[in-house]
Amino acid sequence: MRQGLWGGGAVAAVGLLLLAPALPAAAQCAGPELAGRWSGNDGGTYQIRESGSEVSWRAGSGSPGHDWGKAWANNFKGRRDGDLITGQWWDVKAPWGKGTMTLKRVGDWSIVRVSASGSGFGGTRWSRPRQGGGCNDTAGVPANE
Repeated sequence: MRQGLWGGGAVAAVGLLLLAPALPAAAQCAGPELAGRWSGNDGGTYQIRESGSEVSWRAGSGSPGHDWGKAWANNFKGRRDGDLITGQWWDVKAPWGKGTMTLKRVGDWSIVRVSASGSGFGGTRWSRPRQGGGCNDTAGVPANE
């Protein structure tokens, strides 16, 4: 005798699926790229570019459209190896400082200065705000990141 779609083995299979424990889902979206606008703890705005392993920025005090670069402005050029970025920076206006830095990307939203030499670079931490839109999938993302 022939059983219908919901008879026999099909019912048992559906029952097993319903009893299986739920596995945590992984986020389906990658974090933001390094390239983009970052804010420094020195009050500056940093426009970071990345091409392959090369990293550069154009930075200035304040924010674009609001006295950007009035107090200071600098450039950076370096290389990225994993989460570490090493390179040289130089002021593009007085007081004409320059030096080297090693930075470390910490998660998707922060960069910290690991070491520096030269005439005294002010920033030690950079971050960028999480903005709405884009990918809202936060499965697997720690609440404090």
